[in-house]
Amino acid sequence: MSELRALVTTRPPAEVEGIERAFVFARDAHDGVTRKSGEPYITHPVAVAVILARLGMDTDSIMAGLLHDTVEDVEYVTFELIEQQFGPDVRRIVEGETKVSKLSKQGSQAAEVSDAGRDVQAENLRQMLIAMTGDIRIIVVKLADRLHNMRTLGSMRPDKQQRIARETMDIFAPLAHRLGIGQIKWELEDLSFRYLQPDEYEYLQSRLRTRQEERDALITRAVKELQEALEDDLELPEWVADIDIAGRSKHLWSIHNKMQREGKALEQIFDLLAIRVMLTPRDLIVPPGTDDVRRERAEATREKRICYHTVSIVHSMWTPLPGRFKDYIAVPKPNGYQSLHTTVISQSGQPIEVQIRSRRMHEVAEYGVAAHWMYKQGNQLAQKDRENWISQLRELQNEINDASDYMDAVKTDILSQRVRVFTPKGLAISLPSGSTPVDFAYHIHTRIGETTVGARVNGSIVPLSYRLGNGDMVEIVTSKNGHPSKDWLNFTVTRSARAKIRHHFRQQERDEALQHGHDLLERYLRKRQLAVRQLMRTKLLEDATSRLLGTRNPDDLYHALHAGKLTPSAVGRVLSPRLAQEQASAPARRAPVPKAPEPGGVFVEGFTTNTKLSQCCNPIRGDQVMGYLTRGRGVSVHRIDCPNMIRLLKDEPERCVAASWDAGTPGTTLVDLDVIGPDRAGLLADVLGVLAREKRSPTKVEAVVGMEEVAVIHLRLPVMGNTDLEAIRRAILTVDGVDDVVRVGGRKRNGAGS
Repeated sequence: MSELRALVTTRPPAEVEGIERAFVFARDAHDGVTRKSGEPYITHPVAVAVILARLGMDTDSIMAGLLHDTVEDVEYVTFELIEQQFGPDVRRIVEGETKVSKLSKQGSQAAEVSDAGRDVQAENLRQMLIAMTGDIRIIVVKLADRLHNMRTLGSMRPDKQQRIARETMDIFAPLAHRLGIGQIKWELEDLSFRYLQPDEYEYLQSRLRTRQEERDALITRAVKELQEALEDDLELPEWVADIDIAGRSKHLWSIHNKMQREGKALEQIFDLLAIRVMLTPRDLIVPPGTDDVRRERAEATREKRICYHTVSIVHSMWTPLPGRFKDYIAVPKPNGYQSLHTTVISQSGQPIEVQIRSRRMHEVAEYGVAAHWMYKQGNQLAQKDRENWISQLRELQNEINDASDYMDAVKTDILSQRVRVFTPKGLAISLPSGSTPVDFAYHIHTRIGETTVGARVNGSIVPLSYRLGNGDMVEIVTSKNGHPSKDWLNFTVTRSARAKIRHHFRQQERDEALQHGHDLLERYLRKRQLAVRQLMRTKLLEDATSRLLGTRNPDDLYHALHAGKLTPSAVGRVLSPRLAQEQASAPARRAPVPKAPEPGGVFVEGFTTNTKLSQCCNPIRGDQVMGYLTRGRGVSVHRIDCPNMIRLLKDEPERCVAASWDAGTPGTTLVDLDVIGPDRAGLLADVLGVLAREKRSPTKVEAVVGMEEVAVIHLRLPVMGNTDLEAIRRAILTVDGVDDVVRVGGRKRNGAGS
């Protein structure tokens, strides 16, 4: 607690007293409770409060950090009690953090149990993110809580270490990055790296440790040379009150990531040696009556001028490496990070990265959104970006129902690394890293995305699959005849662009289906020499749809025709009373020359030709069937789920006709069945015994034993319809060890099918 007291001692006495009361409350609540490591539990909330105090968070956040586990862990502590003693803001933060922690814990426990539990985890992570958007301080407190848990992760089981580290790397480190809290982001990544890839972590750490003294000596010498050069400059001391120069250690995960991304060895990473220059400007003297807006603009301009002047001194001292200068002041990173980066060759011949920024820029880079409590204004562009992505979290909640899809969208569109690119008019656009001109076009407007035919980046024509980089100026070339390509799905990365591309093709397929259904009906009516335009009026189509489908949207009618759920003749009978009357009298004209029904008794409406049951699917009485008018062989009758029938409906729908079973005495049809179950002695005899008791005589019996000792008994036996078949199936399923009885599509004979 002494460290926390030292950090908050400069705050107003009333705030210090509130923090002291929160500590006493938490200490008493957690009295006698220990952590996995054996330490008193109070050490955890105090450590969280210290992290928050170091970030410069407000007093309510620090008190919430001390109290964040009390409601969940202590029975007598309620949110109402927290509000009564510490105020509504502290209650809101504690309540949000408690919900977040509970959801995270439930999801993690579910993920340990089963694959299905991972869906629970995804749902809880979604609810957690939504809960955190209620107050940005909830996210910061949760990050501080997760950081201390990661620091003490060594006391957990190895499987829990891996799971927690993976969740931290996937969710919490990116959250810290999007909030601009570099201090927490880097440490979370390095700690996760340690548990996720311990061998690579130890290898890198040992390699860096072996030459640490040599690197420290080089950095010390370079810092001294730069300090002298900046102090000797004639202009800089007039503008700057303080210059702070220090060596900067590159983080292990960052080094590992760069080696993997660029395929480089450790010796090829130029920014292992780094110096950070922080400049504190002198107070600006402005004319009396200057308003706050002009004053802030002048201060920001002078900050930039000081940084650019400093980099010119660095380049005059040491030779800059071409292509290694990055201006994040003119073009900040999407999370608000501002700094100048340049890599130079020092007097010793070693490359050194020099980072130059004002102290305000440094605070924003280290503390991100927490700098809001240090600087009332801060980086307005970064603040707007943070508000945008928090709004995106809420929008995704409304757009995406599936939790796994939601988390994928969050990771891809919101928590991923970002690039900031520009429109030709200079408008800055933040996109996920790896975005292409197509992602950019859809981000601007759906219509622009759908009519995109090309792109220029920085004035040069590039392919649409080109990966955009930070600072690129992008111009989209459109055409009124342009349209999306399915190939775009292979390289677009933003969820919104991919969803809009898929929607375009779904809409296109829907339009084609409607047109196909419309054409089927129109063609049928023309063949019957009916007044097409009169019968296909909207009112008549609505009435027909209502009678046939129970809705009044003709589009439903066209869809049913396209899918084969309705035949053109059935619709025609409803539209035209004359056609219905003709078809009603048709059986009387067929009466003199009746056709003997095939076994099973199928009636095909409107036809007097021969009908036969197709052997590719072997329909039996009770199956839903449809007919296909063959060339010279009458009508072939299929089950409606027969693959051949599905293909024929798509390729030749005009030859497909409605069919039904007649009311005559049913005949028998041979059906093939597969009886499946673990192999055992007597299984075949038991199956045949059941059939004998049911007075069933199979015409064919085969038994085989496949992989993993699974037995399959093939039976062929006569049935009188699918009701009879289901009775046989239920009887066989009573045999001990039989897992399933499956109907085989049809008897395989030469010439089978339609």
